[in-house]
Amino acid sequence: MHVTVEVFGPLRKYLPDERRTTELDVEEGTSVIGLLALLGIDVNEPWNASLNGTLASASDTLTEGSVVLFFPPIGGGESLRANPVKE
Repeated sequence: MHVTVEVFGPLRKYLPDERRTTELDVEEGTSVIGLLALLGIDVNEPWNASLNGTLASASDTLTEGSVVLFFPPIGGGESLRANPVKE
């Protein structure tokens, strides 16, 4: 099966030349975590994934033409309530 993978943030260090996007052929039944391993990304590194535009879990299975995005966990920022607007 042919899939497209986009990798963001520090996870890019695992791809050749730290590319952001790559396309590859994988075996039918490959899971999200299996794709991580195929790409050589340390599965113990903090990560999130999107599969065809939906937040994915490690066990989700890829299908022909899947688009998978791997990105680091997002956190931080401030609540709008922390800095109320003064009128």
